[in-house]
Amino acid sequence: MRLTALAVACCGLLTLAGCGIKGPLYLPQPPQPMAKPVPKQAPQTVDHNKPASQDSAP
Repeated sequence: MRLTALAVACCGLLTLAGCGIKGPLYLPQPPQPMAKPVPKQAPQTVDHNKPASQDSAP
């Protein structure tokens, strides 16, 4: 009986020692939501019948 208890205790210690993580355990962060792709806009057409804009900005 004593030998069985010693064997169970040794197996338990080996199981706990073999977890692979040293130090405190941590919970993984939930994945961040991916940014939604911006839908492509139709290219703006130039109306050549209107006068050009006189804005100074490029």
